[in-house]
Amino acid sequence: MAKPTPEQLAKINQLARVPLTEDEAYVFPAKLVGDQIIPRRFYRLTPNFLRKMAVQAREGVSLLLDHSWANMGIMTIPLGRTFDSRLQMDGDELALYADHYMKLGQEVGDIKIDQIAEGIDAGTIFDTSIGFTVTSQTCSICGQEYFGGNCPHIRGREYDSKLCTVDINDGDLMENSLVFDGAYPGAGVVGMSNTSELQSTIKCEALSEDAKSLPSGGRVFYSFSGKSGLDGFVIQQDKNNEVEIQAKGDDTMNEEQKAALAAAQTQATALAAANGVLGQIRAVLGVESDAEIPAKLTALSVQAADGAMYKVKVTEQACGAGVRALGEAFNVETMKTALSHLPISEIEKIGATYEAQAQAALGGGGRHTQGDDVNLPEGALNGAPPANSQNNGGEKTPEQLKALAREEARAALKNTGRGNLLKEDK
Repeated sequence: MAKPTPEQLAKINQLARVPLTEDEAYVFPAKLVGDQIIPRRFYRLTPNFLRKMAVQAREGVSLLLDHSWANMGIMTIPLGRTFDSRLQMDGDELALYADHYMKLGQEVGDIKIDQIAEGIDAGTIFDTSIGFTVTSQTCSICGQEYFGGNCPHIRGREYDSKLCTVDINDGDLMENSLVFDGAYPGAGVVGMSNTSELQSTIKCEALSEDAKSLPSGGRVFYSFSGKSGLDGFVIQQDKNNEVEIQAKGDDTMNEEQKAALAAAQTQATALAAANGVLGQIRAVLGVESDAEIPAKLTALSVQAADGAMYKVKVTEQACGAGVRALGEAFNVETMKTALSHLPISEIEKIGATYEAQAQAALGGGGRHTQGDDVNLPEGALNGAPPANSQNNGGEKTPEQLKALAREEARAALKNTGRGNLLKEDK
């Protein structure tokens, strides 16, 4: 017996009051109906109504035996329920499929669910037929309500070589029944191997109340009925079926409605694209909703302004250190231009390097006397050059250190390819 996939079981347990295991749930797919003319009865379900039925089948309608609700005095207890649906193109036909589940081990009256499941597996139970209500049915020739209106045409007859049919535009899907001979050609249990294939076909979903997002290239369809009021539906379709379905169109719409639908589709596509961009912006900014975006941008603008001011400060400090290290040889304007293209972290590193060179060139400041002897050096009063008591004959004077550091800095700039930052010697 067919067991549900993990994805199917999750959908089933959204409907079950008590969660089922994969060993308890029996699943099977079936074709419910399509938009072709029902032979001998000359009725046809329009694509809009099929899309509404797809939503209702996904929400879950009853699985019965032989439309038992239609016979007074006959007990009507569902054997199972639908839990998923999809639309797909079968040649020229737009067809509605649904997945059903039953709980194994149950008995409904005199019927054992396991026996029904065995019959489906054996292929002896195969035909199905839907039960549904109708709130709008119009003539395919004149477009007026077929019953109770002013339509003069008779279904099944031809008028100017065009067959008159009754187009069922709206209503509600009530149930799907296992029967011995269904009315719609091809309706019935389909092979289990088709389930995974059908999963990749068209998806139908109710239009969100806020209508903030739509599937890419999605079309919106509306239906109106006394039971549910005005409802919108969106078809999310596979790329393989998209062109074919759009080419088929919906012949229940006039040219004005088609033009309005095309305009709505264009707007929906633009809205979907805009929502995609907004989603990327939210991800980059790290916010949850669109309402948070302006405040986040304002905060980032303030931070950017503070960062720009800090970069100017760090650049000035780095150039100041460069002047102290290299003197007039340091080209301040050229250095500012070069630093403007670097991140603040790199500017700080360059400034620290120049500062170290400046310290070496200018000395670290502080006292230059030896010990506690504050007397003037010998010869200071008779005009002779004072002796450097700290030189001891081997150390360089501050002027010599400054000149040496300057030359080292100039050489370092040339070696690193930044010789353009030096002024030409006069």
